[in-house]
Amino acid sequence: MDIIAGDIGGTKTYLTLINSENPAEVMFEARYSSTAFDSFEPLLDCFISDSGLEAGELGVLFLALPGVVSGDVARLTNLPWVIDRNKLMDTYNVGQVGFMNDFQASALGTLHLEENDCIIINQGVHKAGAISVVVGAGTGLGVSWVDHSSGKSVAYATEGGHMDFAPVDSEQAGLQQFLADRFGHVSYERLLSGDGLVNIYEYLSGKDVSGIKAAWVNQEAQQGSEIAQHAMRVFVRIYGAYVGNLALLFRPEGGIYISGGIGSKMIEQMCSEDFTNAYLFKGRMQHVVERVAVSLVTNERVGVIGAISEAVRLQQDNK
Repeated sequence: MDIIAGDIGGTKTYLTLINSENPAEVMFEARYSSTAFDSFEPLLDCFISDSGLEAGELGVLFLALPGVVSGDVARLTNLPWVIDRNKLMDTYNVGQVGFMNDFQASALGTLHLEENDCIIINQGVHKAGAISVVVGAGTGLGVSWVDHSSGKSVAYATEGGHMDFAPVDSEQAGLQQFLADRFGHVSYERLLSGDGLVNIYEYLSGKDVSGIKAAWVNQEAQQGSEIAQHAMRVFVRIYGAYVGNLALLFRPEGGIYISGGIGSKMIEQMCSEDFTNAYLFKGRMQHVVERVAVSLVTNERVGVIGAISEAVRLQQDNK
């Protein structure tokens, strides 16, 4: 029986078809614009048609989803979709359907990456089999961590992106107040996300930027806009400080992996002193964060890689 594993994001969705007898071999894979579909089922229908999968051949469907996953119904945070496990089993005659938070899947995916899938930002000291953390800014800000103490790798979801933003200088304090006047509570996700980069640009420019996207700010920076370049630097500094906070919180000897759609599109900035200086700026605790390895994941498939590993495990556990 075949397996479909997927990583659903606010902007794009990866789906992969593999054979359960040889899960390392990808039979078919496609990427779709999530926003082009009103719900998940039409997207899945499109994939099944594109892949040539025939009725009765699907044994497992496993999905990594944005947001809190609980019970048989998943309501996605950055898409107006509701995905019902039982409905999928009935509609597609599939024996097993599994859900997992998307950053849990990314965390598990990092365990299967090749050396050239990452760029080292802080060398640190890496210990195999120790706790690791994955963080990523994209449509939102996700955080997950992996524990191996039970003899198998278990990923845990968090809502760490919604922790209170902590400014570290007067400029960031002004930015925090600007966003507090608009939103009330200011979490790190208000800054470390696609909309967050736009928020930073709006504060620095003093302009109404309704309708623009993070990609536009990035493009403006590449074309020489000083305000856009400044916004990118502020974004990266806040990102570095936040990752440093995670290093202090978890002390992950297995390292911190930065994934998500934004970091991989601004590699130069993420590898700059703006990031590393902010990451290391922890006063008496600088020696702690210095020892934590930090890597930027450049393989956009990390989420679906994790979903594949869990799909295979689900099938094996239910044999």
